[in-house]
Amino acid sequence: MSDMRKIDIACLLLLCMVSAASAQTYDIIERRNSWNAGANVTGIMMDSITTSYAELYGRNSHGDFRNYSEAEKSWSAGATAKSITHLKGYSLTGSFSFDHTSGKNMSGSMFIHPGFYPVDILEFTPGRKDLQTYTFMGGIATDIAPNWRLGGKIDFASANYSKRKDLRHTNYRLDLKVAPSVMYHSGELAIGLSYVFNKNSESVKAEVIGTAATSYNAFLDKGLMYGAYEAWNGSGVHLSESGINGFPIKELSHGAALQLQWKGFYGDIEYSHVSGSAGEKEAIWFKFPTDRIASHLSYRFKQGNKEHFIRLNLQWSHLVNNENVISKETVNGVTTSHIQGANRIFEKDAFFIHPEYELISPRGELRLGTELSTFKRLTTQMYPYVASEKMLCSRTSISGTLHTGRFDLKAAASFSTGNFTEKSRTAETETEPGNPPYRLTDYYNLQNEYATATHATLHLGLRYHFNHGIYAEIQGSYTHGFNLNYIEGSSRWNESIKLGYTF
Repeated sequence: MSDMRKIDIACLLLLCMVSAASAQTYDIIERRNSWNAGANVTGIMMDSITTSYAELYGRNSHGDFRNYSEAEKSWSAGATAKSITHLKGYSLTGSFSFDHTSGKNMSGSMFIHPGFYPVDILEFTPGRKDLQTYTFMGGIATDIAPNWRLGGKIDFASANYSKRKDLRHTNYRLDLKVAPSVMYHSGELAIGLSYVFNKNSESVKAEVIGTAATSYNAFLDKGLMYGAYEAWNGSGVHLSESGINGFPIKELSHGAALQLQWKGFYGDIEYSHVSGSAGEKEAIWFKFPTDRIASHLSYRFKQGNKEHFIRLNLQWSHLVNNENVISKETVNGVTTSHIQGANRIFEKDAFFIHPEYELISPRGELRLGTELSTFKRLTTQMYPYVASEKMLCSRTSISGTLHTGRFDLKAAASFSTGNFTEKSRTAETETEPGNPPYRLTDYYNLQNEYATATHATLHLGLRYHFNHGIYAEIQGSYTHGFNLNYIEGSSRWNESIKLGYTF
């Protein structure tokens, strides 16, 4: 039995041994403390309620309202456990989760999180894909003086992704975030400061097993679906480079966050600078630095036994992607790569705003919110051709939970829509321009329609509380898209079942 399988079984046994009150209680306690939205773990000491839960779940999804990298039919199963514990002089928080997702007839992006990086690799031979994800989070905060607190938090995630048909690929991804923090508090005033370090990396290894009548193709998307389309082992898509193991890509960031609380008001702001690159050793194909700013604002007030929350989340980022010009020199059978310069081939500005209102009462909860995202993208990967895009996406949602006896009745509805505009031009030049860069037009249209299509989602759930903190829950949701031109179908269904404990 493999070590990873032993870990899986041990964690599942641990989850089945815990005892005890309502998983919903954990969600409410986590949200009601606004410090949990930021990076400073010492904020968990601003609340005094201890709560934990563990849960097993299974999920099924099917339907044709999906993006090109999603499966028409897929299933997931996993386990998760979370805890906030307050002891004398210090507090702890932690979580663990495992998820296995499998889908059939999948193609499209080879990456675990399509769109996370500014470049993407697509393949076009449908087959089964399996994704396993492990996450761990741990944090501790303690009083070091009458008005001072010190703490630290670590988030770690590991994932592996595999496809076992035709053009096969195997991915390995690691995410690590560390945030040591300090807080000064006096009366109803609290000020916090955090340093935030983050590193993520992924490696895509592709291969073809056996013989094939024709060569399989891949596409390297360098922005707005412009890029290189050729045989998967060609030099333009970088999947089979001499001396490089697969397609390695990574990000490394350093940042700082400042938090402030005064009575019922809380606010924080976090800035980080990210250095990203694709390739390794001397052969670095792309470099993509990014600047990011995130902020959370909230106000909390009470009316009798009811609590009201007004929240505002903001995010902004600016990314540029530079493609290096690389020459290779072979001496005595040894090939050395040299970077001769770089071309800026892509830029992206993104802005996100999310206002929300929440009501928490003994009889239930109610949440209302709107999400608005704007994107500006510019690709200039081949002189003198320039293409730009502006996209606007919005989503309005309402959700609620009603507690009645042993039952929790849950319902949610959302409405999403958006639009985009694209402009292409050719810069003035005295020389005769060559052919424009290759573009996957059909995939571009489908991707943008999925992001901006008008669609509505209805979600229903029912939870039953047994004795001793045990609960069971069933959920279902339906999504319907309107006025579609490129997406295969207008419907998507999701069903899930959960079994959990609180303690």
